[in-house]
Amino acid sequence: MSYNSKSTFDELRWVIHIRKTLEEEFEEEDGELSVTIFNVPKLLMASDPDSYVPQQVAIGPYHYWRPELYEMQSYKLAATKRFLKSLQTLKLDNLVDQLTKLEQRVRACYHKYLDLNGETMVWMMIVDASFLLELLQIYAIQE
Repeated sequence: MSYNSKSTFDELRWVIHIRKTLEEEFEEEDGELSVTIFNVPKLLMASDPDSYVPQQVAIGPYHYWRPELYEMQSYKLAATKRFLKSLQTLKLDNLVDQLTKLEQRVRACYHKYLDLNGETMVWMMIVDASFLLELLQIYAIQE
């Protein structure tokens, strides 16, 4: 059985991820984290893909790197800058540190392995959360 360098690299990252996850102590009340973020089952996806695939913006890692959605990244970054500017007591470094502590817990919510390094995951959470908070704020003002 032959292995190429890509599969070996992915396997190594998987082992590191599993080890880190198992060594991590989660501070949950019931001691368990449950998977809450799933891919759409293939049968549903086949029936109407447009209903289950983002058309304008990607939130989270499943569709993040799709080129047709990545165009929204500039809007998401602008929203992140505005959000961070509005936070007078919380500094960006502190936010990164806090989310880094939660990264393994966030990963545990996904039903499949996320092939992203921790830093990428944290920055993705910051950008997406900032964008969503601004979107909700604008929507609330319009109501």
